Amino acid sequence: MNISVIIPTLDNPNNVRDVIKALNLQLVLPSEIVIVDSSSSDEISELTKSIKSQINITYKRIGRAYRFDRLLLILKRVPIIKNLFLGLPIGRAFPFEATNYGVEVAKHEWVALLDATTIPNENWINDYCNMIKNKDVEVVLGNTLYLADTYFQKLLRASSFGAEGIETSPGSLIKKNDYLNGFKITEGVRSGGDVDWKNRVKESYKSITPKNSYLVYPNLSRNFFQCAKKNFIYSIYTAVQDISHKMKDLYLLVILLFTLVLIPQWNAIVGWESSPYYIPHLTKVWLISIALIVLMSLLYNRIALSKSESSIFRSVHKITIFIIISFVIYNWNGYFASWVEESVWYIPHITKIYVSVICLASFLYRGIYFPLKNNISSQFLFPVNWFFAGVLGFFLDLVKAPGYILGTIFAPFLKAARVQNNRVSN
Repeated sequence: MNISVIIPTLDNPNNVRDVIKALNLQLVLPSEIVIVDSSSSDEISELTKSIKSQINITYKRIGRAYRFDRLLLILKRVPIIKNLFLGLPIGRAFPFEATNYGVEVAKHEWVALLDATTIPNENWINDYCNMIKNKDVEVVLGNTLYLADTYFQKLLRASSFGAEGIETSPGSLIKKNDYLNGFKITEGVRSGGDVDWKNRVKESYKSITPKNSYLVYPNLSRNFFQCAKKNFIYSIYTAVQDISHKMKDLYLLVILLFTLVLIPQWNAIVGWESSPYYIPHLTKVWLISIALIVLMSLLYNRIALSKSESSIFRSVHKITIFIIISFVIYNWNGYFASWVEESVWYIPHITKIYVSVICLASFLYRGIYFPLKNNISSQFLFPVNWFFAGVLGFFLDLVKAPGYILGTIFAPFLKAARVQNNRVSN
């Protein structure tokens, strides 16, 4: 099998060097390495000319990064002001845009997707070719193990990745024509496009994901601020796409829980009838609206949607039930005990207890359940590291919430679309 390995890259020459060396150690060498670069400097270009490689290297420049280039590209799409940003220099390409371009220019029948921060072991190409030949499949997906060196990385891996291999698009092997025939990775987004791509590939082709990890990712964030920034940005782009529904539902619950606290208190906050912002019967209107949403979602699910179609409304009734329960708990003492502390129905601090239980559940999930389920050593977790892993995971979840909200607000400007005029060949 003649295989082109596609490597998108941006300002990481040392990582590129490591990947090229790993490819040259393969038991079965690929036929071509395609490096698609949009770095701010020419270091990687010079590296491809000087490094010793048994494999032919094809270098392509797709853009040149500069500060705020992606923000300016988004502003360039806004109809009212787009003329102000015409003639901007070409900026960086996101990894999926670079990957798609690399597949387009690849010279061989098969393409293996990689990136500059994921290292394959020496059996990768050989074993994947054998899987294609012997297991009657058309696509082999990647299986990547996330490595941790520092203490922070170990906590991050425990709360978010686990110690088992994860199915990834890097490491995947597919025919070039199949990839280009409607199965390019979504462009215009920083993250999430690979998840969508894997889902589409598995629905349309015979595919397999190896049980063993053939690749390692040794570049987890090394501090909280770096990690928080990455999670925030990634959550913005994930919100735009039809993926990660359980996580989106979770953050929608958080947002609705916030409205649960705010709406019943709105008229008191603005000053009741004397305020121009007073809304009569606001709580009743809100509850009726929630009930109508439940009814409409149930009807829509039963009549309009099949099991394989969009899941946008499928969890609405579950979320609504959660909100109704939360509303009842929030108003329990007022409705059932009339704020009489001697009443048998009065429960002190019921709202605080309820919110605390929800937060505690998230904390324990990140600190104990998820790590143990994903093969993190109990010797590492106990007696104290489970606590710090839970705290880290909980705060990262909080960081993602505003990202999902912003992603939803700015979705019209971030919707994935082919970026047509930002390719520069070298």
